Amino acid sequence: MTFFLTSFFVVMVFWRPQEWLVPWLYGFPLLWIVTGLAVVSMAIELNDRKLRVPSPRRQPQIWLLAGLWFAAMMSHVADFYLAGLLWTIVPTFNLCLFTFMLFCVLDRPSRLRRMALIFVIMACVMSVHALMQQRLHYGFAGSRPLFVRAGYRGPAHTRSLFFGIFGDPNDLAQILVTALPLSFAIFRRKSTMRTLVSCALAGLILMGIFTTHSRGGQLALAFSLAIMALLVLPARWLPWLLFALTLTALLFTPLAAGYLDRSAVDRLDFWGQANWVFKSRPIFGVGYGMFTDYISGARAAHNAFVLCYTELGLFGYWFWFTLILLACLGAWRARAAVVKPETVEQAWLKRYAGLSVAALSGFLVSSYFLTRAFVYPLFFLIAMLGVLPRLAEDMKPDLTRPLINPRRDVGLYGTIGSLGSVLYIYWSIILLNRIAYGL
Repeated sequence: MTFFLTSFFVVMVFWRPQEWLVPWLYGFPLLWIVTGLAVVSMAIELNDRKLRVPSPRRQPQIWLLAGLWFAAMMSHVADFYLAGLLWTIVPTFNLCLFTFMLFCVLDRPSRLRRMALIFVIMACVMSVHALMQQRLHYGFAGSRPLFVRAGYRGPAHTRSLFFGIFGDPNDLAQILVTALPLSFAIFRRKSTMRTLVSCALAGLILMGIFTTHSRGGQLALAFSLAIMALLVLPARWLPWLLFALTLTALLFTPLAAGYLDRSAVDRLDFWGQANWVFKSRPIFGVGYGMFTDYISGARAAHNAFVLCYTELGLFGYWFWFTLILLACLGAWRARAAVVKPETVEQAWLKRYAGLSVAALSGFLVSSYFLTRAFVYPLFFLIAMLGVLPRLAEDMKPDLTRPLINPRRDVGLYGTIGSLGSVLYIYWSIILLNRIAYGL
């Protein structure tokens, strides 16, 4: 029952029926009710031993989620800002609590397949809506696309969007790019017919992506497809290839000079302001939800990484980034552990592990241009990749050591990765600003 309720929660996050299908539900705390029922159901299943909480030694993300919630509160405690603390406790707790529940209920490959299927089905629904807006100029419930006048972005055109947290073309493109690789992980066995179905679903999602005319989405799509192409290479190469792709992106930054329009330059200005603010409060940040108070015009961050380390400081950013790092590390190691699958389930896990890295990579690349640090889809992905080492260990009892070593992977790699990512983003913003202003 707990898995059903958590799956229903995920569907509601994507579907947003209260905003177009059942408008009388708008304002009704549906997600709160589902979460409450899921918590009660989980307590019962834990008591009946139908469900168990993973050991933190095998799943250190449990402590990291608690640390992230604590860090979000500390970002206000450090400034003795009581009102900020009070409005931070509940939303961050809900986010961390639901992710914790996903870590508990995603305890078998069949449930991971269902979660991937939810992503793909919801992406297809969004793509149909996007294509309707492009072809008919209206989507579900008569919603209209975003009209863009002729100008620097070419002739006049429309940009498709969805509802709720996907009510912006760039946000819609991001989730569609994320779901596209998972189209090839929804079937347990591979066959010609199943592959054709996956290709058809991926094609529909791809057409939906193009209707958004999102440059960040197209960049994320290119990165995600590159990862999918690299999956034919040995699994042990993947971390180095990811590092090479990321470094290449920084080296090619000067080529962006001809593509920086007014909107892009404005974002660079916001990021530069955020970096100045970050340097003044590097440990605990300016406070969760306080970013716009420190940026001229109260503009959004449009960069998930900048948003996180500016609001939560290095202390909170370490928890947030380490959760993402463990997701990628866990998926890679799970794939390497079943490099020679002996069963159909192991073969699927190997395929899913690689495709999920492509999905998360697409989400993170587009997050460089979007304010998406504390949204549910990111934390869904963190759980969907983070449970893979545990599942691989259950499938391969002959493994001589755990796939995740908390002291090394959390303490060492998490620290190096979080600090290194801050430096990477900081210097990429400096380079882009110098290009934009001809310095």
